[in-house]
Amino acid sequence: MTDLTGVDDFLAHYQLAHDPFAPRAPGFKFFTPKRKPVLAELHHLARYGQQLLAVVAPEGGGKTLLRQALVASSNKDTVQAVVASAREYANTDALIGFFCQAVGAETRDATALMLRSEQLAGTGIQLYLIVDDAELLEPDALQMLADLRAAGEQAPRIFLFADEAALSDLQALDDSEMPDDLPAAHVISLQPLAAEEVSEYLQQRLEGAGQGLELIDEAMLASIVSQSEGWPGRINQVARDLMVEAAAPKVVRRRRRRSSPLIPRKSLIALVLVGLGVILAWFMGGSEPEPTTTVLQLPEPIPVVPAQVTAPEIADEFLAPLPESERVDDAQPVVPERSWEPVPLPDVDSALAEVAGSPAQPVAEPELPVTAAAPAQEAATPPAEAPQPSQQSVAEPAPAVSATGGAIHGADWYRQRSSNEFVLQLLGSRSEESARAFIRQYADLPDIGLFETRHQGQPWFVVTQGIYPDSRAARQGVANLPAALRQQEPWPRNIAGIQQSLE
Repeated sequence: MTDLTGVDDFLAHYQLAHDPFAPRAPGFKFFTPKRKPVLAELHHLARYGQQLLAVVAPEGGGKTLLRQALVASSNKDTVQAVVASAREYANTDALIGFFCQAVGAETRDATALMLRSEQLAGTGIQLYLIVDDAELLEPDALQMLADLRAAGEQAPRIFLFADEAALSDLQALDDSEMPDDLPAAHVISLQPLAAEEVSEYLQQRLEGAGQGLELIDEAMLASIVSQSEGWPGRINQVARDLMVEAAAPKVVRRRRRRSSPLIPRKSLIALVLVGLGVILAWFMGGSEPEPTTTVLQLPEPIPVVPAQVTAPEIADEFLAPLPESERVDDAQPVVPERSWEPVPLPDVDSALAEVAGSPAQPVAEPELPVTAAAPAQEAATPPAEAPQPSQQSVAEPAPAVSATGGAIHGADWYRQRSSNEFVLQLLGSRSEESARAFIRQYADLPDIGLFETRHQGQPWFVVTQGIYPDSRAARQGVANLPAALRQQEPWPRNIAGIQQSLE
């Protein structure tokens, strides 16, 4: 597969509520094209026909989902359905014994099962006996089911769901008990989905997980159609593999950042050199007289390496490492003690609120006084109390602005946009501080937006860029982004989905 093996990584990257390609995805609806007519035919033949009914398709053809739909769509007041798998009950005795026990027959034989079916029919209930993986049935068990169905109007209805390997056994059944020279089994072969139906199927799956078809571009869609050949089970597997493959590079980069060493390489080299110097000095000592005055040449200050990272964790965002020129060394140098007190910084948010709407004026940095060491009693004098922000600045928080002064679009902006428009998602993070730091780094881009939603029950902050009329235009807009952002493979996101996540 790929390095993206965890389901949580897959769901977090695409912000999916669940795996949309799981066999039993929550809230998934029965996909009706080329399957609804088959379902209607099964119900019709079960009511009016006398043949054993067999649904045949290759592996991944959608037999299991159709079988589930058959049971779910049956009237519970007039139908009692019993489902058995030929993987567990392949021979006649085991299969008859299971069915008899399920319907409450007095004994474990075909006669008792037929008698119980007649009793149920007398109360207005039809008995449905359904066998999954029917290609594994032994020939005697298959013939027993065909004979049981041909016994009359009150006999149980028999449904088989099998791979194409069962066709030869179905055609070899004895049909002497059937009237009008009908074959013992009526075989229905499922058909694969066409290309446009594959697209609709994927859209239904993704929308059930809280996203849309914009997660899959045209090249991926063509690959899914080609590799799956239109069979639903294969569509699920191929689509998931391709989406995992597309997301894997970002997750790998994130894991590499997590596993980076705590001690920078420069600090390690400095420590090794100091250790070698100490060892060399020890070997060179001995008979020389100890000097009365020692002059020690200290090396450059060695950075102090914290035992734990104190900066906010950015574990949930999917960013490539910054270029070498923009990296900041995690290690901070030792700061010598100072005899002066730090000048209190002004409240940035209050200042922005007071000057909102007016051109920014350059502010000269205050010069810190450098004085000789003060006497002990002067050093003990407490510093002047920091100025308090005005009541007006506290009551009116500053609007969100980018580093260049442009406003950052918020939740209301997304709500006011047309639901058919698209944006490019650049970042998803559990840390609002990390999201805003990312925005400051790319503040020159137009139409930067930030909204908060929830993912797996926790806050999730999403940064987007631009506004585009459709997903194709959004994908074309990726070419206008900086190279560092293009490497992160931003993906189009529908405004309708964002509006739904904000409600």
